[in-house]
Amino acid sequence: MFLHRLGKVRAPEFPAGLVWLNGNKMSLKKLAGKPVLVDFWTYSCVNCLRTVPHLQKLYERYHDLGLEIIGVHTPEFAFEHDEENVKRAIKEIGITYSVVLDNDYDIWHLYANNSWPHCFLIGPDGVIVYDHVGEGNYAETEKAVQEALIAAGVTASLPAVSDDENGEGGICYRTTPELYLGYLRGKYGNKEDFLPDAPEAFTDHGITLEDTPYLHGHWQVCGEYVMHAKELAVASEYLALKYSAFGVNLVLATDEDVSIAIELDGLPLPDDMLGSDVKRAKDGASVIKVKEARMYNLVKASVYHQGTLKILTKDEGIKFYAFTFDGCG
Repeated sequence: MFLHRLGKVRAPEFPAGLVWLNGNKMSLKKLAGKPVLVDFWTYSCVNCLRTVPHLQKLYERYHDLGLEIIGVHTPEFAFEHDEENVKRAIKEIGITYSVVLDNDYDIWHLYANNSWPHCFLIGPDGVIVYDHVGEGNYAETEKAVQEALIAAGVTASLPAVSDDENGEGGICYRTTPELYLGYLRGKYGNKEDFLPDAPEAFTDHGITLEDTPYLHGHWQVCGEYVMHAKELAVASEYLALKYSAFGVNLVLATDEDVSIAIELDGLPLPDDMLGSDVKRAKDGASVIKVKEARMYNLVKASVYHQGTLKILTKDEGIKFYAFTFDGCG
Protein backbone atom coordinates (compact mmCIF):
# COMPACT_ATOMS: atom_id res chain seq x y z
CA MET A 1 0.00 0.00 0.00
CA PHE A 2 1.40 3.37 -0.98
CA LEU A 3 1.29 6.17 1.57
CA HIS A 4 -1.22 8.28 -0.38
CA ARG A 5 -3.92 5.90 0.82
CA LEU A 6 -3.28 7.07 4.36
CA GLY A 7 -3.07 10.75 3.56
CA LYS A 8 -2.01 13.30 0.95
CA VAL A 9 1.42 12.70 -0.57
CA ARG A 10 2.79 15.19 -3.07
CA ALA A 11 4.51 13.58 -6.02
CA PRO A 12 8.25 14.26 -6.10
CA GLU A 13 9.66 16.25 -9.02
CA PHE A 14 11.73 14.53 -11.69
CA PRO A 15 15.48 15.07 -11.19
CA ALA A 16 17.42 17.24 -13.63
CA GLY A 17 19.88 15.81 -16.12
CA LEU A 18 18.00 12.67 -17.17
CA VAL A 19 17.54 11.56 -20.79
CA TRP A 20 14.01 11.94 -22.17
CA LEU A 21 12.71 10.04 -25.21
CA ASN A 22 9.56 10.49 -27.32
CA GLY A 23 9.35 14.20 -26.69
CA ASN A 24 10.73 17.10 -24.70
CA LYS A 25 11.87 16.99 -21.09
CA MET A 26 8.90 17.21 -18.73
CA SER A 27 8.47 18.44 -15.19
CA LEU A 28 5.57 18.23 -12.77
CA LYS A 29 5.84 21.98 -12.32
CA LYS A 30 5.11 22.55 -16.01
CA LEU A 31 2.34 19.93 -15.94
CA ALA A 32 0.59 21.47 -12.93
CA GLY A 33 -3.19 21.31 -13.36
CA LYS A 34 -3.04 18.14 -15.46
CA PRO A 35 -3.40 14.51 -14.38
CA VAL A 36 -0.10 12.65 -14.86
CA LEU A 37 0.25 8.88 -14.89
CA VAL A 38 3.81 7.78 -14.02
CA ASP A 39 4.57 4.18 -14.97
CA PHE A 40 7.70 2.34 -13.83
CA TRP A 41 8.67 -0.28 -16.40
CA THR A 42 11.59 -2.00 -18.10
CA TYR A 43 11.51 -3.41 -21.59
CA SER A 44 12.50 -7.03 -20.89
CA CYS A 45 9.81 -7.47 -18.20
CA VAL A 46 6.93 -9.60 -19.48
CA ASN A 47 4.47 -8.06 -16.99
CA CYS A 48 5.43 -4.58 -18.21
CA LEU A 49 5.07 -5.62 -21.84
CA ARG A 50 1.54 -6.87 -21.17
CA THR A 51 0.62 -3.65 -19.34
CA VAL A 52 2.02 -1.10 -21.80
CA PRO A 53 -0.70 -1.59 -24.50
CA HIS A 54 -3.35 -0.66 -21.93
CA LEU A 55 -1.42 2.49 -21.01
CA GLN A 56 -1.03 3.37 -24.67
CA LYS A 57 -4.79 3.01 -25.09
CA LEU A 58 -5.36 5.35 -22.13
CA TYR A 59 -2.99 7.87 -23.68
CA GLU A 60 -4.78 7.76 -27.01
CA ARG A 61 -8.20 8.14 -25.35
CA TYR A 62 -7.42 10.92 -22.89
CA HIS A 63 -4.31 12.82 -23.96
CA ASP A 64 -6.36 15.41 -25.87
CA LEU A 65 -8.36 15.97 -22.67
CA GLY A 66 -5.23 16.70 -20.67
CA LEU A 67 -3.80 13.37 -19.48
CA GLU A 68 -0.04 12.95 -19.63
CA ILE A 69 1.67 9.58 -19.28
CA ILE A 70 5.37 9.31 -18.44
CA GLY A 71 7.07 5.95 -18.68
CA VAL A 72 9.96 5.74 -16.23
CA HIS A 73 12.30 3.15 -17.70
CA THR A 74 14.26 1.76 -14.75
CA PRO A 75 16.48 -1.11 -15.98
CA GLU A 76 16.66 -4.52 -14.35
CA PHE A 77 19.58 -5.85 -16.41
CA ALA A 78 22.77 -4.14 -17.57
CA PHE A 79 21.84 -4.14 -21.28
CA GLU A 80 18.67 -2.17 -20.47
CA HIS A 81 20.84 0.84 -19.56
CA ASP A 82 21.66 1.25 -23.25
CA GLU A 83 19.71 4.17 -24.74
CA GLU A 84 19.62 2.64 -28.22
CA ASN A 85 18.15 -0.59 -26.86
CA VAL A 86 15.38 1.36 -25.13
CA LYS A 87 14.71 3.44 -28.26
CA ARG A 88 14.37 0.26 -30.32
CA ALA A 89 12.00 -1.26 -27.76
CA ILE A 90 9.83 1.88 -27.64
CA LYS A 91 9.49 1.82 -31.42
CA GLU A 92 8.72 -1.91 -31.60
CA ILE A 93 6.17 -1.77 -28.78
CA GLY A 94 4.49 1.33 -30.22
CA ILE A 95 4.79 3.69 -27.25
CA THR A 96 4.01 7.31 -28.16
CA TYR A 97 4.00 8.90 -24.70
CA SER A 98 7.16 10.31 -23.10
CA VAL A 99 9.75 8.01 -21.57
CA VAL A 100 12.52 9.06 -19.18
CA LEU A 101 15.61 6.91 -18.59
CA ASP A 102 16.06 6.23 -14.90
CA ASN A 103 19.36 4.33 -15.21
CA ASP A 104 20.58 5.18 -11.71
CA TYR A 105 17.21 4.56 -10.01
CA ASP A 106 16.85 8.22 -9.04
CA ILE A 107 13.10 8.41 -9.71
CA TRP A 108 12.60 4.85 -8.44
CA HIS A 109 13.94 5.84 -5.01
CA LEU A 110 12.08 9.16 -4.93
CA TYR A 111 8.81 7.27 -5.32
CA ALA A 112 9.86 4.53 -2.87
CA ASN A 113 9.15 2.03 -5.61
CA ASN A 114 10.00 -1.66 -5.47
CA SER A 115 8.18 -3.26 -8.39
CA TRP A 116 7.84 -3.47 -12.18
CA PRO A 117 5.34 -2.44 -13.39
CA HIS A 118 3.98 0.12 -10.94
CA CYS A 119 1.89 3.12 -11.94
CA PHE A 120 1.19 6.25 -9.91
CA LEU A 121 -1.58 8.68 -10.86
CA ILE A 122 -0.92 12.29 -9.91
CA GLY A 123 -3.94 14.57 -9.63
CA PRO A 124 -4.09 18.14 -11.00
CA ASP A 125 -2.97 19.48 -7.60
CA GLY A 126 0.24 17.43 -7.71
CA VAL A 127 -0.91 14.90 -5.10
CA ILE A 128 -0.76 11.14 -5.74
CA VAL A 129 -4.36 9.91 -5.89
CA TYR A 130 -3.97 6.30 -7.05
CA ASP A 131 -1.37 3.62 -7.63
CA HIS A 132 -1.34 0.02 -8.83
CA VAL A 133 1.35 -2.67 -8.82
CA GLY A 134 1.55 -5.31 -11.54
CA GLU A 135 -0.87 -6.26 -14.28
CA GLY A 136 -4.66 -6.02 -14.27
CA ASN A 137 -7.10 -3.57 -12.71
CA TYR A 138 -7.19 -1.70 -16.02
CA ALA A 139 -10.82 -0.64 -15.61
CA GLU A 140 -10.11 0.64 -12.10
CA THR A 141 -7.11 2.58 -13.39
CA GLU A 142 -9.14 4.14 -16.19
CA LYS A 143 -11.87 5.19 -13.77
CA ALA A 144 -9.22 6.84 -11.59
CA VAL A 145 -7.92 8.69 -14.66
CA GLN A 146 -11.44 9.91 -15.46
CA GLU A 147 -11.91 11.15 -11.89
CA ALA A 148 -8.60 13.02 -12.12
CA LEU A 149 -9.65 14.61 -15.42
CA ILE A 150 -12.95 15.75 -13.88
CA ALA A 151 -11.01 17.19 -10.94
CA ALA A 152 -8.89 19.06 -13.49
CA GLY A 153 -12.02 20.71 -14.89
CA VAL A 154 -12.81 18.50 -17.87
CA THR A 155 -16.49 18.81 -18.69
CA ALA A 156 -16.58 16.78 -21.90
CA SER A 157 -18.46 13.50 -21.87
CA LEU A 158 -16.11 10.65 -20.99
CA PRO A 159 -16.43 7.15 -22.48
CA ALA A 160 -17.99 4.33 -20.49
CA VAL A 161 -15.40 2.04 -18.94
CA SER A 162 -15.92 -1.58 -19.87
CA ASP A 163 -15.14 -4.39 -17.46
CA ASP A 164 -13.36 -5.99 -20.42
CA GLU A 165 -10.56 -3.50 -19.76
CA ASN A 166 -9.59 -5.66 -16.81
CA GLY A 167 -8.26 -8.26 -19.21
CA GLU A 168 -9.73 -10.99 -17.04
CA GLY A 169 -11.83 -14.06 -17.76
CA GLY A 170 -9.16 -16.70 -18.44
CA ILE A 171 -8.39 -19.68 -16.23
CA CYS A 172 -5.11 -19.47 -14.33
CA TYR A 173 -3.04 -22.39 -13.06
CA ARG A 174 -0.08 -22.97 -10.81
CA THR A 175 2.87 -21.88 -12.92
CA THR A 176 6.63 -22.18 -12.68
CA PRO A 177 7.81 -18.96 -11.00
CA GLU A 178 10.16 -16.46 -12.61
CA LEU A 179 13.67 -17.94 -12.67
CA TYR A 180 16.88 -15.90 -12.75
CA LEU A 181 19.95 -17.57 -14.21
CA GLY A 182 22.83 -15.57 -12.72
CA TYR A 183 24.38 -16.56 -9.41
CA LEU A 184 23.07 -13.44 -7.65
CA ARG A 185 19.49 -14.71 -7.74
CA GLY A 186 19.58 -18.15 -9.34
CA LYS A 187 20.64 -21.73 -8.66
CA TYR A 188 21.13 -24.91 -10.68
CA GLY A 189 19.98 -28.43 -10.02
CA ASN A 190 23.20 -30.18 -11.02
CA LYS A 191 25.97 -27.93 -9.72
CA GLU A 192 26.19 -26.60 -6.19
CA ASP A 193 29.85 -25.53 -6.29
CA PHE A 194 31.35 -23.61 -9.17
CA LEU A 195 33.72 -20.71 -9.64
CA PRO A 196 31.69 -17.57 -10.38
CA ASP A 197 32.51 -15.62 -13.55
CA ALA A 198 34.73 -18.42 -14.89
CA PRO A 199 34.11 -21.12 -17.53
CA GLU A 200 33.13 -24.47 -16.01
CA ALA A 201 32.12 -27.90 -17.33
CA PHE A 202 28.64 -29.01 -16.28
CA THR A 203 27.16 -32.49 -16.67
CA ASP A 204 23.46 -33.24 -16.69
CA HIS A 205 23.03 -36.54 -14.81
CA GLY A 206 19.25 -36.40 -15.09
CA ILE A 207 16.65 -33.71 -14.55
CA THR A 208 14.85 -34.53 -11.32
CA LEU A 209 13.73 -31.21 -9.79
CA GLU A 210 10.89 -29.15 -11.23
CA ASP A 211 11.25 -25.39 -11.70
CA THR A 212 15.04 -25.68 -11.48
CA PRO A 213 17.43 -25.15 -14.43
CA TYR A 214 20.14 -27.67 -15.33
CA LEU A 215 23.26 -27.04 -17.41
CA HIS A 216 25.15 -29.41 -19.68
CA GLY A 217 28.41 -28.48 -21.34
CA HIS A 218 30.65 -25.45 -21.07
CA TRP A 219 29.05 -22.52 -19.26
CA GLN A 220 30.12 -19.43 -17.33
CA VAL A 221 27.78 -18.38 -14.53
CA CYS A 222 27.93 -14.61 -13.95
CA GLY A 223 26.05 -12.30 -11.62
CA GLU A 224 23.10 -11.49 -13.90
CA TYR A 225 23.27 -14.31 -16.46
CA VAL A 226 24.75 -17.62 -17.52
CA MET A 227 26.77 -17.59 -20.77
CA HIS A 228 27.64 -20.44 -23.10
CA ALA A 229 31.44 -20.56 -23.01
CA LYS A 230 32.61 -22.65 -25.98
CA GLU A 231 32.17 -22.60 -29.76
CA LEU A 232 31.04 -26.00 -31.06
CA ALA A 233 30.50 -27.65 -34.43
CA VAL A 234 26.93 -28.66 -33.55
CA ALA A 235 24.38 -27.61 -30.94
CA SER A 236 25.01 -30.33 -28.37
CA GLU A 237 25.20 -28.34 -25.11
CA TYR A 238 22.14 -27.03 -23.41
CA LEU A 239 20.18 -25.48 -20.58
CA ALA A 240 17.24 -27.65 -19.52
CA LEU A 241 14.19 -27.00 -17.37
CA LYS A 242 11.16 -29.00 -16.24
CA TYR A 243 8.31 -26.46 -16.11
CA SER A 244 4.53 -26.01 -15.91
CA ALA A 245 2.81 -23.20 -17.85
CA PHE A 246 0.90 -22.10 -20.94
CA GLY A 247 3.91 -20.25 -22.33
CA VAL A 248 7.61 -19.65 -21.75
CA ASN A 249 9.69 -16.50 -22.24
CA LEU A 250 13.45 -16.07 -21.93
CA VAL A 251 15.57 -12.92 -21.74
CA LEU A 252 18.59 -13.31 -24.03
CA ALA A 253 21.49 -11.14 -25.17
CA THR A 254 24.39 -11.56 -27.58
CA ASP A 255 27.14 -9.47 -29.13
CA GLU A 256 26.58 -11.01 -32.57
CA ASP A 257 23.77 -12.89 -34.30
CA VAL A 258 23.47 -16.48 -33.04
CA SER A 259 20.92 -19.30 -33.08
CA ILE A 260 19.43 -21.56 -30.45
CA ALA A 261 17.27 -24.66 -30.87
CA ILE A 262 14.23 -25.37 -28.70
CA GLU A 263 13.12 -28.90 -27.77
CA LEU A 264 10.20 -30.03 -25.63
CA ASP A 265 10.46 -33.53 -24.15
CA GLY A 266 13.25 -34.37 -26.58
CA LEU A 267 11.49 -33.23 -29.77
CA PRO A 268 11.21 -29.95 -31.72
CA LEU A 269 8.28 -27.80 -30.64
CA PRO A 270 5.01 -28.76 -32.39
CA ASP A 271 3.52 -26.14 -34.68
CA ASP A 272 0.73 -25.25 -32.24
CA MET A 273 3.26 -24.43 -29.50
CA LEU A 274 5.77 -22.32 -31.42
CA GLY A 275 6.48 -19.07 -29.60
CA SER A 276 6.26 -15.83 -31.55
CA ASP A 277 10.07 -15.69 -31.88
CA VAL A 278 10.50 -19.34 -32.95
CA LYS A 279 10.83 -20.42 -36.58
CA ARG A 280 10.73 -23.84 -38.20
CA ALA A 281 14.05 -24.80 -39.82
CA LYS A 282 14.31 -26.86 -43.02
CA ASP A 283 15.33 -29.92 -41.02
CA GLY A 284 12.26 -29.56 -38.78
CA ALA A 285 14.07 -28.04 -35.81
CA SER A 286 12.45 -25.18 -33.88
CA VAL A 287 14.98 -22.34 -33.73
CA ILE A 288 15.37 -18.73 -32.62
CA LYS A 289 17.69 -16.19 -34.21
CA VAL A 290 19.00 -14.07 -31.36
CA LYS A 291 19.98 -10.61 -32.60
CA GLU A 292 19.30 -8.07 -29.89
CA ALA A 293 19.08 -8.06 -26.11
CA ARG A 294 15.42 -8.54 -25.16
CA MET A 295 12.79 -11.03 -24.03
CA TYR A 296 12.07 -13.83 -26.52
CA ASN A 297 8.85 -15.88 -26.59
CA LEU A 298 9.80 -19.57 -26.76
CA VAL A 299 6.56 -21.44 -26.14
CA LYS A 300 2.99 -20.26 -26.73
CA ALA A 301 0.33 -22.90 -26.17
CA SER A 302 -3.46 -22.79 -25.90
CA VAL A 303 -3.42 -25.43 -23.16
CA TYR A 304 -1.72 -25.64 -19.80
CA HIS A 305 1.01 -28.26 -19.93
CA GLN A 306 4.06 -29.69 -18.16
CA GLY A 307 7.25 -30.66 -19.92
CA THR A 308 11.02 -30.52 -20.08
CA LEU A 309 12.41 -27.72 -22.18
CA LYS A 310 15.90 -27.90 -23.66
CA ILE A 311 17.63 -24.90 -25.19
CA LEU A 312 20.56 -26.08 -27.27
CA THR A 313 23.36 -23.95 -28.64
CA LYS A 314 26.72 -24.26 -30.37
CA ASP A 315 27.62 -20.57 -30.22
CA GLU A 316 29.92 -19.02 -27.67
CA GLY A 317 28.88 -15.84 -25.87
CA ILE A 318 25.09 -16.05 -25.82
CA LYS A 319 23.75 -14.85 -22.44
CA PHE A 320 20.68 -16.27 -20.69
CA TYR A 321 19.20 -13.93 -18.07
CA ALA A 322 15.79 -15.04 -16.83
CA PHE A 323 12.74 -17.19 -17.59
CA THR A 324 9.18 -15.98 -17.17
CA PHE A 325 6.02 -18.05 -17.64
CA ASP A 326 2.41 -17.51 -18.69
CA GLY A 327 -0.07 -19.13 -16.33
CA CYS A 328 -3.46 -18.04 -17.68
CA GLY A 329 -5.33 -19.24 -20.72
